Amino acid sequence: MILALFYILALLAVAIGTAAIYMALIERFPVWWLYYHYFIRKPINWSILIGLSIWTFVLYQQQEAFPAWTIVPLLMTGIALVLTYRMHQEAVFQAVDFPEMAADSSTLPIRDDMQIAVIEADGVTKCYPLDYVIHHHIVNDTFQTKTIALTYCAMCRSIIPFYVSDIGPLFVASFKNANMIVADRKTKTFFQQATFKSIIGPSHPTELTMIPFQVLSWADVKKTIPNSRVFAVTERDFRAFQLPVPGLWQKIMGSEHTPGLAAEKRDTTLPTRTHVIGILNASGEGSLVYLKADVLKEKVVVNHEHGFFLVGLGHTVNAFKNTMHDARLAISLDETGLVDAKSGTRWDTRGKYRMGSLQDNLIPVAISDEYWFSWKKFHNDTVLVRL
Repeated sequence: MILALFYILALLAVAIGTAAIYMALIERFPVWWLYYHYFIRKPINWSILIGLSIWTFVLYQQQEAFPAWTIVPLLMTGIALVLTYRMHQEAVFQAVDFPEMAADSSTLPIRDDMQIAVIEADGVTKCYPLDYVIHHHIVNDTFQTKTIALTYCAMCRSIIPFYVSDIGPLFVASFKNANMIVADRKTKTFFQQATFKSIIGPSHPTELTMIPFQVLSWADVKKTIPNSRVFAVTERDFRAFQLPVPGLWQKIMGSEHTPGLAAEKRDTTLPTRTHVIGILNASGEGSLVYLKADVLKEKVVVNHEHGFFLVGLGHTVNAFKNTMHDARLAISLDETGLVDAKSGTRWDTRGKYRMGSLQDNLIPVAISDEYWFSWKKFHNDTVLVRL
């Protein structure tokens, strides 16, 4: 009887220690289970290990000999405690807080073709290599008086920066429907990254506020942002992304499989990992989406009905409003940047004014460059625009 109890408690500890993974991947486990598991997993598994250790000591005192049969369940419980700490998404993808900026960005080991998230706020512009951000999923940083969290879900490739000055830095709390769940450190409220909406926690219901940003190649960053501010990255920071199981990430990316999202719940209009450009509004809702390949081929895609245009440059796409000073623009792209055929006004590829009669910067439009399966899952009413 005692032997059975030891093993039952040890197996319970293992189940708790690994629950952050299987409960995130199996859809029938509700998010509130993941939420409460986040708080109780460590106290329960510490209690089991300490309790079994004390019980073993009592048996030793009673029998005047060490009960060797307790070694296996004790080891199982110890391993479960390690997994409790190391197998949670918060530990696997450790958020970076307020990284140190490099003194000279020209010395950094960044290739010209690497994609860089460019965030501008409070008069400060900072650049974040996505090949680094993917390892951490979240980078929290300050812009004068504002705190911004750049989030990057590797599974669906959704890259979204949020204002978090009021709630403080974010961390990776879990994973559901093949999309990251983030949480703030102050209240531990869970938010679905793709929708911006809270799921559970003290601040629920509420929403995160995104900010417009751009993704440019490092070559374009060097052309358009003198003395760009980039945090001090190393060659190791650009290592290939991997999950804790070696080779698993490559297999997932080479398939139609979406861990955490059942095949019958995926839209099959397009292959799962087709790159799309979705048009976002401030609440995370979207109605239009374009194939990224179409935009890159056309270079400039204008949507007169909704008053914006997309610019494809290299492997990146950005968007701007198609009006300025109550005038509709006639935008084209040449080797020097963007030009309005009507006024002759020129802007660089970031939409910054260079010369001409329309003396103002272009107004960015928030977009999401992600995979089709994720965009369609969280924007079910979307309209696919084919060129």
